[in-house]
Amino acid sequence: MNEMTLRPFHPNDAETILGWCKDKQAFRKWSADRYKDFPAKREDMMEQYKGDNMYPLTAVVGENIIGHVLLRFLSEDKTLVRFGFVIVDDTKRGKGYGKRMLQMVIKKAKEEFGVQKITLGVFDNNPSAFHCYDSLGFKVIGTDTYLIDGEEWTGKEMELD
Repeated sequence: MNEMTLRPFHPNDAETILGWCKDKQAFRKWSADRYKDFPAKREDMMEQYKGDNMYPLTAVVGENIIGHVLLRFLSEDKTLVRFGFVIVDDTKRGKGYGKRMLQMVIKKAKEEFGVQKITLGVFDNNPSAFHCYDSLGFKVIGTDTYLIDGEEWTGKEMELD
């Protein structure tokens, strides 16, 4: 695997990242009900990232964007953060990029921001994402039910200390 780096998200990344969701179900696994329409547009993504507590990151290998994650700080002192919009290039899944990206993001969150607890949610119909989070030490702390496009989806709430 080539060297991966993290950098701040650029608005020009949006089209690439949004393009990884090839159908509405994949899009909802990634975004839940946060976006009104599929497919989403760059402007929709930029709207999601407004606010001083939002810190979106893009993972790159060489010149290629291969992953993305949003850190949403839930406390003013930045000790509690929620990971959201976690995604890896759909042509690169199953090759360890997601785990590597998240290891880097966890390290950055703890070392640069002093984060003490990280939370995230994952739908039960996304077992590969669940296994990735589990392998990184995230623990299930609850379950929830969501109405996604008229269907009832169940999911796990997870956290990492």
